[in-house]
Amino acid sequence: MQPFQLTLSNNGTVTGLRSVPQHLEQSRNQRPLIVGIHGGCYDSKYFDATPNYSASTFSSFFRVPFAAIDRPSYGGTSSILPVPDGSDFHQETGIWLHRYIIPKLWTEFGQPNHCNGVVLLCHSLGVMGGIIMATLHAQDDAPLYPLGGLIASGMGHTQSVSMRSNLVTPQQEGHLEFAPDVKDAVMFKSGTVAAEVLDQTERLNAPAPLAETSTFPTVWLPIWKDKWAAQVASPIMFSLVDDDPFFVSDEEELKGCLEAFRKSARVDGSLIRGAPHCAELSYWSQGWYARCFGFALECAAGFSSA
Repeated sequence: MQPFQLTLSNNGTVTGLRSVPQHLEQSRNQRPLIVGIHGGCYDSKYFDATPNYSASTFSSFFRVPFAAIDRPSYGGTSSILPVPDGSDFHQETGIWLHRYIIPKLWTEFGQPNHCNGVVLLCHSLGVMGGIIMATLHAQDDAPLYPLGGLIASGMGHTQSVSMRSNLVTPQQEGHLEFAPDVKDAVMFKSGTVAAEVLDQTERLNAPAPLAETSTFPTVWLPIWKDKWAAQVASPIMFSLVDDDPFFVSDEEELKGCLEAFRKSARVDGSLIRGAPHCAELSYWSQGWYARCFGFALECAAGFSSA
């Protein structure tokens, strides 16, 4: 995937990686722009770990543009710290996505490639900003981009016991980072990941803002269903992996998460048996990406016929 850096309408910056197949035909009007939103302690490289574990494979196969961003306060994307009074890190992330980042990606990668809508692919802590963005889009009378759907994985509702443990170490003031060996042990169950991916652990590692990692259990989890998810109108594909290290993940928990999206045009859900927290980096990667691109293409088809 190719790096990009774009200036936003508020003079901020968004960086990331993109895969845009060449010579996309104008006659096809059912093509989504898929935007990857990484989780905590990762950045845009999460979606391009190795040639065998990359969203670019499916971008090329399905001829669908894919852009993975560094979320605000990650990588080269502008920081949203300090968080304004009366707001929180997750809400500011959603605001930046809705007002600045997704509109810019739409004009740069969506419209020129004859896409008809944006579908977000969000993982773990990245799900929070994605859901808030989708809510803001539903409440916006004149949004600057068409939202076709949202895919969420690795973010549940109830914390697991292990999630409350001290799994990260201080990296710099206001940030946390996993030690590489600890990160591998947490993110992957034994026998679920290839050696070539584990070889990339240090390259894929990224410091995460404390304003995100330390506040979401008290600021996000108690209110996300009623305040945010209940207002989302776009189609949803929501997945958990069983035995997730961070969240309780079973059929009952999944059902409760799906029911939160009361206004969504479509809600698909699944419990991915055997997969680790970072499904995109695991042996489940190709199957999961195929499902995500398939869902996005269905969203685009439904968008064009609406």
